[in-house]
Amino acid sequence: MAKLWFKFQRYFRRKPVRFFTFLVLYLTAGSLVFLHSGFVGQPAVSQNQASPAVGVPAEGAELPFLGDLHLGRGFRDAGEASSLARRYGPWFKAKDGSERTKLGDYGGAWSRALKGRIVREKEDERDGSAVFRGCFRRPDNLSLALPVTAAMPNMSVDKCVDLCTEKEYPLAALAGTACHCGFPTTRFPLHEREDEQLCAQKCSAEEFESCGTPRYFIVYQTQVQDNRCMDRRFLPAKSKQLIALASFPGAGNTWARHLIELATGFYTGSYYFDGSLYNKGFKGERDHWRSGRTICIKTHESGQKEIEAFDAAILLIRNPYKALMAEFNRKYGGHIGFAAHAHWKGKEWPEFVRNYAPWWATHTLDWLKFGKKVLVVHFEDLKQELFIQLGRMVSLLGVAVREDRLLCVEGQKDGNFKRSGLRKLEYDPYTADMHKVISAYIKMVDAALKGRNLTGVPDDYYPR
Repeated sequence: MAKLWFKFQRYFRRKPVRFFTFLVLYLTAGSLVFLHSGFVGQPAVSQNQASPAVGVPAEGAELPFLGDLHLGRGFRDAGEASSLARRYGPWFKAKDGSERTKLGDYGGAWSRALKGRIVREKEDERDGSAVFRGCFRRPDNLSLALPVTAAMPNMSVDKCVDLCTEKEYPLAALAGTACHCGFPTTRFPLHEREDEQLCAQKCSAEEFESCGTPRYFIVYQTQVQDNRCMDRRFLPAKSKQLIALASFPGAGNTWARHLIELATGFYTGSYYFDGSLYNKGFKGERDHWRSGRTICIKTHESGQKEIEAFDAAILLIRNPYKALMAEFNRKYGGHIGFAAHAHWKGKEWPEFVRNYAPWWATHTLDWLKFGKKVLVVHFEDLKQELFIQLGRMVSLLGVAVREDRLLCVEGQKDGNFKRSGLRKLEYDPYTADMHKVISAYIKMVDAALKGRNLTGVPDDYYPR
């Protein structure tokens, strides 16, 4: 081998032109491969190519008995046009009020400006940018609701956002030629949005943006962290009752813990120990679940003995189609990662659905049967009505509800364990047989909830 390498070197030393020609060809080939990979995406997979189907009971046959299926401790927030409307406000509208869907409709400078801003936002994935909150009526006591005010004859969204960021306020409210900064409070809670057309007044320094009016404010949320709800600690005295935050894996338990900790100021605990969660700030993760130092305890358990160990429970339920996919992503991609396409198309996905879909049903049924003082919260309702649903959860925990703290939570609601949602499958991973089985489980859970005079599952649990 050494002799071969020596001959190779001697050959190119004698003929340097050939050496450089070879080098140029090598680099050119590499560049072509790189460019090709940039333009060729992954091929879409049809449903027929998806994973094999899960077995389905025969027509009229009973579903498998679910009471004995407990996997135990070993297991564990629109389209492009609407997203643009959220960023650009009422100016991303047609004359009839409908949202524009084609950039070409604007023509010329507008189209170029809008395309440029879209590209910049996609490149940085909105990191460091403001979030459009909507159009709101001027608060009654402006100086108390929004304590910082500055006149800006050459107003633009960026100028107002930059000012409020510099003053360390999370809200920037544009009112024509005035910029107001502040926090969400009971005086300005951002719960009653107005028609965006009421705020449709062009910015003097930016033709394609809305700057609101003296009566109707355009509001953006800056990247400033609202520190009013960031303090957290252990309970000052040992709790006399153990309250579970129970959910099927993938139903948003970690996100709910984040919300509860912000809303109450106390750490949540866990039936398990997850080092990655502890390192991300969930300090109650290391405590024994019976320590009594945490406000509630995360658990995925669904056995009678484990359920009866708790004095009360918040039962978080999520659409099984979404929950199964979320847990599959966590299992094969980590807390905020994604499972590889090979896992979705291989044997792992159908086996996962076969084992976990029945557990989604038994988990809810067992907590309704054996749980003491169970508060049911649907994940989808928590996303849509965070202020109301989180208030219900905090009340069960025995903590006085502070509205300003809950308003602060609304602005910090995402936390560190939210998948970006940018990576989606090109196909529906659920086969027709899988849909049939899961729909039967949904009906069972819906009937059990209604049988206890509780709200049934949301309509979107059923595939359309």
